Amino acid sequence: MERDLTERISARIIKSNSIAKISASLDNLLHRCLGAPAIRPFKLFLNGTGIGHPLHPMLTDIPIGAWTLTILLDLIGLLFGFPQLGLASSITACIGIAGALAAAAAGLADWMDVDPPEKAIGAFHASVNVSATILFLISFLMRWGSGWQLGWATFVVALAGYLLVMIGGYLGGAMVFYKGVMINRNAYRTGPDDFKPAVATCELAEGQLKRILVEEQPVVLFRLDGTIYALGAVCSHYGAPLNEGTIVDRTIECPWHASRFALEDGRVSKARPAPACLFTTARL
Repeated sequence: MERDLTERISARIIKSNSIAKISASLDNLLHRCLGAPAIRPFKLFLNGTGIGHPLHPMLTDIPIGAWTLTILLDLIGLLFGFPQLGLASSITACIGIAGALAAAAAGLADWMDVDPPEKAIGAFHASVNVSATILFLISFLMRWGSGWQLGWATFVVALAGYLLVMIGGYLGGAMVFYKGVMINRNAYRTGPDDFKPAVATCELAEGQLKRILVEEQPVVLFRLDGTIYALGAVCSHYGAPLNEGTIVDRTIECPWHASRFALEDGRVSKARPAPACLFTTARL
């Protein structure tokens, strides 16, 4: 069902065979480049694992803010006769290009972990933003060639790039708000305020993950060396069942995208998502 403009646009993108081919080729290239174990720390850096927050949405503010200044400075200089603003608008255009490249790298690292059909929207979102960056690069080179002088031609090229940035931002918003990409799947999950009966300890085998429901909330239990650990059973990244994961270095590794959550407190020790819900730990 296509109820509004955003759903109609998303449906057209998802159904496009051309975008699907581009998406598949790009996906294969990225997994060859960033999927190797030796490169994984760099991918995790781009995901924002070290700061506990996705890096891509933070970096996108740089080109949007810088290029907004470029457009405003150009308009003021051209309309009101301030040629000295040419250098300033050129500097902001350059800053925006650098920020766009950084945002693109972080966005592609996140995009690798997205599943179809949202991957197609992400690929089109990236294509639009790359086109915008190229236009601003062309505008910057034109300014350079003219000695940083203001001109309507450089402004029009930059304005075209700015309009594409707005379209790219719209598509990025559609991925998050309509498709739920890269959101915390446990944002509205809460555990009980006190201990609740869940399962008999004799039913928990040592070293085996077990999924149960506690007050309608899915919980995964794990017994190790006399301690029972309890975490939310849904991966905060993409909703994978953590009870189907594996135990690696006292963490639960997600079966879908290899995110790892510490048994002790649910913190993320590998990959990008928000922490898992912590219920409690009990030592027998």
